Amino acid sequence: MSANAETVTQGVQGVHRVTLRFADDVEHRVEVAPGQSVLAAALAQGVPLISQCESGSCGTCVARVCDGDVRMNSKKQTALLSSEREEGYRLTCQAFAEADSVLELDYPSTLGEQTPEQSEAEITELEWLSSNVVRLALTLPEDQTFEFWPGQYARLRIPGTEDWRSYSMSSAPGEAPRVEFLIRILESGAMSDYLRERAAVGDHIEVEGPHGAFYLREPEGPLVMVAGGTGLAPMMAMLDTVRVQGSRAPKTLLSFGCATPDNLFHGDELELRCFWMSKLEVRTSVDQAPEGYAGRIGTPVDALQAADVAAPGTTAYLCGPPPMIEAARARLIELGLPADRIFAEQFTPSAE
Repeated sequence: MSANAETVTQGVQGVHRVTLRFADDVEHRVEVAPGQSVLAAALAQGVPLISQCESGSCGTCVARVCDGDVRMNSKKQTALLSSEREEGYRLTCQAFAEADSVLELDYPSTLGEQTPEQSEAEITELEWLSSNVVRLALTLPEDQTFEFWPGQYARLRIPGTEDWRSYSMSSAPGEAPRVEFLIRILESGAMSDYLRERAAVGDHIEVEGPHGAFYLREPEGPLVMVAGGTGLAPMMAMLDTVRVQGSRAPKTLLSFGCATPDNLFHGDELELRCFWMSKLEVRTSVDQAPEGYAGRIGTPVDALQAADVAAPGTTAYLCGPPPMIEAARARLIELGLPADRIFAEQFTPSAE
């Protein structure tokens, strides 16, 4: 049976052995019982896989089937893109072994050993950057260790509720205990309503993290970053991590886009990073603009060119809404970038 088949077969008997192969060449073998997810089996047997929601909605626990037969229920909606399923990717929290199999994880075995911690942070800055984006700066207790990799995210508890929301850090790890987030403000939503109507400097917010397997790898060549809206957040953390390398920093392209000109933000911040980083190019686009608009019109995907991925070792990072992620993956592969050099974090709205 194909490793890309999608429908879970009911009543399969027997336990299957699944080999989990990490990016640092460490391998763990786990026994997966019928009806047991790969993630549940791994955690029960002491193998620390990265995960968060365990419902398939966040996409954190992704792995790729390189041998065997691991399936997901095709009727259940998950964060996995259809193109990713076709390439053999699975969410381990919703994946079931139909045969002895091998799964590849694109992060080192040590990343799963991170233990997300909860702490109470204070709002130290609250700034509207555009018509629908807020920059939220928090300060954690000085005795609180908050070590993360650029690209990862944290969960914030909305004050006065039991609800949590996930946001990527836009500040670099070295800035902790100060942590920044770029948050899109929706017309209606628990966090959006709080930030728009009640939030104030001095408020306290519970923070849990870090989470996620989307992070900046050691560069082997040029970097291509594609960001839609507040998908810029993890890219800012990555840029500020890379720029401290000075002359050793790799050539980097950031293609950033928003729906309309009044949605654009962080123009001054990006201009400053171009000043700091001589090998950084920023292309800013808007989907729609009034007549006479002087900037680039189109999506950040439209701005990508074959020359952007021509150099050996080029790696791409994508963050934004699912349609943009899928379009960017397809475009980069069409331009010649291998699929295993593309890493993505997609933003999906929380149920309100």
